[in-house]
Amino acid sequence: KIMYSPRKTLPVPQPQDFGFPYPPYAIQEQLMQQLFLVLERKQIGIFESPTGTGKSLTLLCGALSWLQQHEQLVRTELQLRIEQVERELHQLQAANEQATDWITAQGATQQQREELQQLQRLRTLLQQQEQQLAQLQQRKARHATDLKSPQQAPEQELEAEPALNSDDEDAAEGELVEQSEERFRDVQIFYCSRTHSQLAQIVAELRKTPHGKWVRCVSLGSRQQLCINTQVRRLPSVALMNERCLDMANGKATASRCVHKAPAPLQRLSAVALLEPLDIEELAKQGASCGSCPYYAARAAQPQAQLVLLPYQLLLQRNSRQQLGIDLRGAIIVVDEAHNLLETLAQLHSSELQLEQLQLAKEQLAGYKQRYARRLSSTNLLRLNQLLFVVRRLLQLLLDGKEDRLLRTYQLTAEGDFFNIDLHALLQFCSRTRFAQKLQGFALQRQREPQPSENQAPPPTQQLLQRLATQHQQQQQRSSQKRKQPLEPIAASATPAAAVPQTRLPSPLRPLLAFLETLTSNAADGRVLLQPKAGTLKYLLLNPAEHFADIVKEARALVIAGGTMQPTEELRSQLFAQCPERVVEHFYGHVVPPDAVQPFVLPTGPTGATLCFNYAQRGNASMLQELAMVLQNLCNVLPAGVVCFLPSYDYLEQVYTQLQRSGTLARIAQRKRVFRESSGRNVEQLLHEYAEAIAQPGASGGALLLSVVGGKLSEGLNFADDLGRGVIVVGLPYPNRTSPELKERMRHLDEQLGAGAGNEFYENLCMKAVNQCIGRSVRHIRDYACVYLLDERYQSARIQQKLPRWILRSLSVASDGFGQVQARTARFFKSR
Repeated sequence: KIMYSPRKTLPVPQPQDFGFPYPPYAIQEQLMQQLFLVLERKQIGIFESPTGTGKSLTLLCGALSWLQQHEQLVRTELQLRIEQVERELHQLQAANEQATDWITAQGATQQQREELQQLQRLRTLLQQQEQQLAQLQQRKARHATDLKSPQQAPEQELEAEPALNSDDEDAAEGELVEQSEERFRDVQIFYCSRTHSQLAQIVAELRKTPHGKWVRCVSLGSRQQLCINTQVRRLPSVALMNERCLDMANGKATASRCVHKAPAPLQRLSAVALLEPLDIEELAKQGASCGSCPYYAARAAQPQAQLVLLPYQLLLQRNSRQQLGIDLRGAIIVVDEAHNLLETLAQLHSSELQLEQLQLAKEQLAGYKQRYARRLSSTNLLRLNQLLFVVRRLLQLLLDGKEDRLLRTYQLTAEGDFFNIDLHALLQFCSRTRFAQKLQGFALQRQREPQPSENQAPPPTQQLLQRLATQHQQQQQRSSQKRKQPLEPIAASATPAAAVPQTRLPSPLRPLLAFLETLTSNAADGRVLLQPKAGTLKYLLLNPAEHFADIVKEARALVIAGGTMQPTEELRSQLFAQCPERVVEHFYGHVVPPDAVQPFVLPTGPTGATLCFNYAQRGNASMLQELAMVLQNLCNVLPAGVVCFLPSYDYLEQVYTQLQRSGTLARIAQRKRVFRESSGRNVEQLLHEYAEAIAQPGASGGALLLSVVGGKLSEGLNFADDLGRGVIVVGLPYPNRTSPELKERMRHLDEQLGAGAGNEFYENLCMKAVNQCIGRSVRHIRDYACVYLLDERYQSARIQQKLPRWILRSLSVASDGFGQVQARTARFFKSR
């Protein structure tokens, strides 16, 4: 993959030249121009632009404007450079004929020839790329006439291929092999966000701009979002879907292969995925209409895309990037909604292994060895014995342990007595031989074997499988109530209610291998939490920089953006300590005028009692009653919708019970309907009912929504206009400081960055969550709302400095009592 780096520097465009679909605000103009400079200068830019200021659209227009001008400059400068070198070479050749120092003259000529050859090779590759794009346009046109799904062959059961063969030494992981031929490569923009719904909004924004007409855009997702094979889609977990898809991709028998991977339709769908801005659901529907796999079509289109949209985990995990063929060298990376980037990195690269998984892995590995030992090569048998030994030692550590302990990776391997086993080689063996899939095939075969009679007790292995299958079914039933299917099945196919032993469980080997991989990382960067009572082993990543370093090194420029990025010292010290000179920061105010938001700090309640919702006091009867009166009084003066954020689901239930018991709930209900968030309730249905209640005409139109800080309603959702005329934040939602994970993270930061760094991190976790809740209140330039921070601790200057600047500019502390707040709230909305 060859890129050309221009020698000329691009000038920053005028605001009207960015292709922004509306007249931009001043902060949007500034952000686009500053972003352009960051990309041109190959910097790392940290951008904070409040939620509701059109941040994503602004980032999109700024980045694509730079890309368009950069590509034009590359093509123009490449041709001019070729012509210049040809002239210089011609002049040198003419001078050589009369030169006395023949060796020096030939050396200069040879250097020019080599540069000319390289430039001409680049031009040839560029021309080939343009020809390929023209062919894609033709495929896209043919796709329009090929929307009818082809006749599908009946999907058959997977033919298990459990035995390790000598051929496996050279076998690949099972993913499609990407073409490795030399090709010209333009700069790619990888735009990532937290969820597919947020990325779908990016596609919608892109269509509003002139850039949507020329940019080659691809949305990447997992098989869970994009698979259209009914046999794979009906599996209850992502892990099983991945395994089944890989099995079908590598099945030797034609009948067991996926019918949606025919090359010609796949190429045509790939062209559509590349040449039309489609979100994940639209891409899945396109694939369903023509019977071609959207997952592999998007993967095939990705190398030729200029803009790649993908969720965090596909970009931030090296394995995911390798499987998708993502090459970050020379690329632009935009991380949107990045306020929790450090926590996301730590979560993605941590790992958990359960006692039941180890027990099942032990049974399967032992059974596999017993059946196939005579067919295995000495090398493969050695690796299998090593894997079985490691599993048994980990099981013994869990079963013999008494108390929870934190260990370094080398301490775990030493106590487990497998410190002398090369885990790198063991992992490579499992990857090269596709052993996880083979073991899964073997387990399926064993499940199909004749069962004992009713009077005969099943063997221990079967008893374990039955118990695990029952637990797995119960977990899936609970999670299926929460999960929304992004695409209806192509054809209705009822899944038969299989007997418990026939339930297909996720492979226990994959979480085991993921855990073993964490043990190969730098011992200083993480800890292993051994929890015998809970029956779990957890790897906790303490240093996210380890897994972000290659992204920083390979990318041309990196943009970290969010509505609440401050304080940014954590990012600088933990992720960019090796390149501080590349980092620039830009913070922007809100588009709304200062008088559109009225924020209050409430240190006391209606009776004059001090409000302090720390863990020790918030459950007191007096504090609960004071909060109930605050909610009732504010609902009397706040119009339309009011959202109240509470520290936890448990505390929400306490507050709701108090509202019922005291009669406050009935009094509030006379003016507003009361809704509450719960961990298992469908959020979309809840929001729909909440909006309907607010839309009711007359005095009955209004609602109070009790929600949770850090819950589903506190991030990424839009409470614009009447949906959020008031936002109430109860207390400071500090996380549980006694959790071993948080304690170790804080201690690690104190060691690495100095005393106090852990406490700073702890407080920042709390304030970022508060700021996300506040950000729900104002969503556009004509919006307005009141914000109430209920706790005396919000009077602290240190806490206030961590609030958004657009809140600080008009923040009022209600030192004169609660009545002042009610009066000012009434005047605020009367003036509106």
